[in-house]
Amino acid sequence: MPTRWYREKKREHYYRKAKADGYRSRSAFKLKQIQDKYKIIEEGDIVVDLGSFPGGWSQVAKEIVVNGKVIAIDKQPMGSIKGVRFIRGDATDEATIDEIKKIAGEADVIISDMSPNISGKYSLDQARSVWLGENALNLAKKLLKRDGNFLCKVFEGEDYPIFLEKVRSIFRMVDVFVPKASRKSSSELYIIGKGFKE
Repeated sequence: MPTRWYREKKREHYYRKAKADGYRSRSAFKLKQIQDKYKIIEEGDIVVDLGSFPGGWSQVAKEIVVNGKVIAIDKQPMGSIKGVRFIRGDATDEATIDEIKKIAGEADVIISDMSPNISGKYSLDQARSVWLGENALNLAKKLLKRDGNFLCKVFEGEDYPIFLEKVRSIFRMVDVFVPKASRKSSSELYIIGKGFKE
């Protein structure tokens, strides 16, 4: 018998819309809404998608870049998406980073929707989300072209302002955005960095 959570999820607007439009997750609409506002991805770009499973962001990124490249990285097997190169691995691992470099060289955009495994202890989950953001930012420093763009998710909390300042130190424009497609109960924030300075 379906749980109440499952019934509510099936009724939820963006969940239904993702199914109808052929996207693998409701988070596809988060990236679409961020893209509509900030134009972080352009046609022809090389995009690296961190924490890509189940693939909604990779689908959207591929639609935008057209003949550009999308390289998706996750520990979980994702299944193929036409035009997307998938690497099964840990984005914090040097071997994975080397593989990305071999495929992409430098990237125009790094996007990360990575989330920690939720423990139920908010302070711990929040700290872990920022740790994942730090890893995404470190990867951006290694892979981004000058003037490249960055997007990552973190949970709002004690460590968040410090991390935000780190992003501000290496991008010309930084903003924080909560897409309409985010659940109202969620404390997730998306940090957008444009114009990589290093």
